Amino acid sequence: MHRLGLSTRVENRSVIVAVEGELDIATADDLREHIQVAIDDHGPWLILDLSALDFMDSSGLNVIINAYRTVRDTDGALALAALNERVTKVVRLVGLHRQVPVHKTVSTAITAMEALEAKSQAG
Repeated sequence: MHRLGLSTRVENRSVIVAVEGELDIATADDLREHIQVAIDDHGPWLILDLSALDFMDSSGLNVIINAYRTVRDTDGALALAALNERVTKVVRLVGLHRQVPVHKTVSTAITAMEALEAKSQAG
């Protein structure tokens, strides 16, 4: 049985979704739904904390790409944080890191997101 742990917290105005376990065809819809609720409830400045993500396949990538489109279309942003080596390879293989910022830690992602949000609000 595949299990995906998901939690959401808000720090400043950044919405941080922590993903734990394996993100694949069996769990991708869980993340998709969780992200949509997080955006609806807290806004489009989304950080995916992938520090506890062990595995991700193309289904998981698809969820992240769709999340990127959703936040972009609502004048927000998406960042990925704390990827392990295996997940980093998948992200780099498809070139996702060229569209979505990747940060070593959640705290650096929050700082970058705050700066991006401030810039967006300034005009």
